[in-house]
Amino acid sequence: MILNYNTKGLLGLIVFLLASSVYCQKHEKIYTSTNILEVYKNTDESLIHYENQLNTGWGLELNSLHGFYILRKFVLSAGLGINLNINENYRAIPAIVELKFHFSDYGINSPYVLLNTGKNIKIGSFQPGQTAKLGFGYNFESDYIFQYTIEFFKKSKTYYTSESLDVNYNYRANGYGISVGITF
Repeated sequence: MILNYNTKGLLGLIVFLLASSVYCQKHEKIYTSTNILEVYKNTDESLIHYENQLNTGWGLELNSLHGFYILRKFVLSAGLGINLNINENYRAIPAIVELKFHFSDYGINSPYVLLNTGKNIKIGSFQPGQTAKLGFGYNFESDYIFQYTIEFFKKSKTYYTSESLDVNYNYRANGYGISVGITF
């Protein structure tokens, strides 16, 4: 597995966030972790590079994001996920950075808006590329530590594929979707 410097830095940040969570849980709530499952419908009408079919497939993405509260309302998170495009054979491992703004302190029973972006890590048959997401959501409190999360979003993704040594193709998979998850 070959990782570039940006990917190594992001992985280092994730390890730091996970290691510091033990300390943060003993004090004021400044650490947060979200595991979320996205289901989205591709809407971009670009042609697939090897066939004349419109990109109208479905996709699933599972992400694990870990971050810190900034000024009790902002959350800066980083994490990894796995993305599967159902109707096409495109898979990715996105490394994501996300910024959220909650309308109440620590996101307890709170609506929020989010923006995330990242790059796909090239490992085996997983394609490199880019991803971005803009959305809004709501945290439903179960107790002070554990919350249910629902999001609605617009997602934009690009996969890079190589059919030969000389030619690279871009495959866009833009769409709208819904996410459900847990935050603790």
